Amino acid sequence: MRFDEAPSEETLRKLIDEARGRGEETLSIETTREAGDAWVRAGFSEQARVLEASVAALEQRLTSDKAPSYGSVHVQTDDLDGVVRAVRQFVPRMPGGSKGSVVAPPRNGWTGVYDELTDRNPEMLRRLARELSDRMGAVVLALGVEEGQVVRFVLFERGRTMDEYLSVPEYYGEVPPGDVISLEANPTVVARLTGADPAEVRRVAVTAASQNELPPADELAGAVGSLLGVEGGDHGYERAREIPDALDVPRE
Repeated sequence: MRFDEAPSEETLRKLIDEARGRGEETLSIETTREAGDAWVRAGFSEQARVLEASVAALEQRLTSDKAPSYGSVHVQTDDLDGVVRAVRQFVPRMPGGSKGSVVAPPRNGWTGVYDELTDRNPEMLRRLARELSDRMGAVVLALGVEEGQVVRFVLFERGRTMDEYLSVPEYYGEVPPGDVISLEANPTVVARLTGADPAEVRRVAVTAASQNELPPADELAGAVGSLLGVEGGDHGYERAREIPDALDVPRE
């Protein structure tokens, strides 16, 4: 059944009566993106998502010359050996075939992780950060530049996503207004997890409708990293090998 409007009490009662008549204990409906939140408030939970994109837009993304991405993971710990063990355990399990990792020694209370695969695939950067946060019970930051254009960071605590920032929230396409807001850095959460000054979070971690309205992505990534107290947030795996006393973690 499909409903394009928010549910009324009458609609809900009718659905319940029909389900009881069929002996069903669960109701499933389809609705629009706009009405979906109202159905969730009525007691439904999202079980699937239907997405669409124009063929022309997909083709353009696949054929366009995109600048490379890069990123880094920063674990709020001085336990260098523990981070190295976790990297050795988790990275080989990730799809895509990492060619190597680098673990930087603790700087300002953060131990940095750089990986060849996570530079190629920002989704793997997020996955590695979440795994390390869960394994070590720590605050972990994933920070990167995607397609040379936009800056993203995600903060995890004990494996849970606590905050996310994307410098151009609709860079990958239109998103609901609520999602645009959720991709703006939350100064209160960022301050609690990193010690950053909330006013500075508002000043530095800015968003815009276009990357042309913001500083160059490399520059912005460096500024965001400094804001959050991490070093080396403005580069990826290759430059990480030049960090003094960094540990190379090759793959077999």
